[in-house]
Amino acid sequence: MEIYTQMTNAGLLVSMKGALDGLSEEKIKNQLKVVLQQNRKFLFLDFAGVTDVTPAGLRNLLPYVQQVQQQKKELILYNLKDNIHGLVKSSGFDSLVKVVDSLDTAIKYVRAKNLT
Repeated sequence: MEIYTQMTNAGLLVSMKGALDGLSEEKIKNQLKVVLQQNRKFLFLDFAGVTDVTPAGLRNLLPYVQQVQQQKKELILYNLKDNIHGLVKSSGFDSLVKVVDSLDTAIKYVRAKNLT
């Protein structure tokens, strides 16, 4: 699992590449810890480069989802492949984060949230 970050006007963009599984826990822990220190209200996770997700991989993200919520930030997932979106939905993970189809949709969502 490789993680890349980029600051944008809308929030912090995090691109992931590789498999999100039980073996990627240490890499995710080290890199997302740095990401959460950034002072951005919205964190965008780009799943376009994610090749596979397991239930254990989703569980690895839970501590970060909780930190994001405690910091009054919002995590937005986008570019999920159909099988990954199905796992996110069936596991109930989509009740903890916002899931949208694309970065454009995510940015529109953020703009609408900032207006209210």
